[in-house]
Amino acid sequence: MASQWPNNPDSVLRGMLGNLVSAAESGGRGAANMWSAIHSAANDWASGVLAVTNPTPPTPEEISAKAQQLIGHITIQDVNRYSHTVGEFLRARANLASLGPQEQITGNAVFNPPWARTTGNAAVPTRYRIRVLRSITVKGFTSINREEWASYEVTGPLTSAADALNQANSLFSQSDYNSRASINSILDYTIEAI
Repeated sequence: MASQWPNNPDSVLRGMLGNLVSAAESGGRGAANMWSAIHSAANDWASGVLAVTNPTPPTPEEISAKAQQLIGHITIQDVNRYSHTVGEFLRARANLASLGPQEQITGNAVFNPPWARTTGNAAVPTRYRIRVLRSITVKGFTSINREEWASYEVTGPLTSAADALNQANSLFSQSDYNSRASINSILDYTIEAI
């Protein structure tokens, strides 16, 4: 089946969820702030696409027209739905952060996005993904410290944050990509149903 992107507002807004979360953290979930984040993300996307596809550098008018093509069909109702989703994400992240490392992860500490495919069906076991922001050091000719997000599927039932982070760190260490990297610290993490 062919994708409806970018004509499907859910596809576009889902792709902008990180921008919407960042905007909500810095300026709240009001309509003006959410719309500003959407316009900013659309302009960044349009600028990148046109920089690659145009034979000449894109003009501001071309960028604006391409951005409008991406978001022109998004309604205030769509933005309100995603503002609500952002609120659910932020509440789940705060609830997870409030748990001690050995405490049982509770349902209100797991983000349950509307696009999750393994929730709400007794015949399908719910699956989870942990997303981790780490401070790492990569050793090469010189050592480079950086912050990096990575996502991993949690195997087995959710128990404690420490258990989920141990699984993620084990998978990090097993990856050839990280063979010269070491974890300095965990800076942030979220868990969501997939």
